[in-house]
Amino acid sequence: MDYDELMELLEIDSLDEFVDFEHFATLVECDEEIPYESFFKIFADIDSQTLVEITDTYFEDILQGMPDDGIEVYTLMDTVRQALIGLAKNSTTRDERIPYVDELYKFRNWYIFDSIVHLRRLKDNVKRDATVSEAMSLYRLEKLNEDQYRYDFSDSLDYEIDEYAISFDAELDEEYDETNEEDEELYEDGLIDKKFPVIDGESYDEDEDY
Repeated sequence: MDYDELMELLEIDSLDEFVDFEHFATLVECDEEIPYESFFKIFADIDSQTLVEITDTYFEDILQGMPDDGIEVYTLMDTVRQALIGLAKNSTTRDERIPYVDELYKFRNWYIFDSIVHLRRLKDNVKRDATVSEAMSLYRLEKLNEDQYRYDFSDSLDYEIDEYAISFDAELDEEYDETNEEDEELYEDGLIDKKFPVIDGESYDEDEDY
């Protein structure tokens, strides 16, 4: 699919309208081949904060539908989520956006086309293979009294996250930890009262009327 066909698929006229995770999901889960150039063109100029939010929301949504058999693949996909969020936060230019698009494009190909999950239908023990995306869709259908399966994700774990992406994720975690440590030190030193903090030189009591 070329760029114009993707815009038609998304039902938008401008990338300014690419603002929610439904658009993100439509693009990532499209079962047709998408050239990298068209894929990059979609994501290249989206606002960084918007990209962080829709990436996080998308992965949070799909991870809620993970079968109990999929602990390891859940961990893998959550790691991909964190890496993508780190890359999105640090991509305010087109050049900086390249690592994010590279990682997302790789994830899409794995999730939709390349991953292998071994399925066994419980009612008749019929076995077949599916992608991670299809397996998660089947699991969601189980809640609608559809066929139930056993899921073997062991052959779907061959996914290597770029070290560059992991480094951004680690930096964000380190910054978060450092901020928390600084706050705790202020509390411990008595510079900030946890119960009645001072903000901009003013103190606020719990009983004060607003």
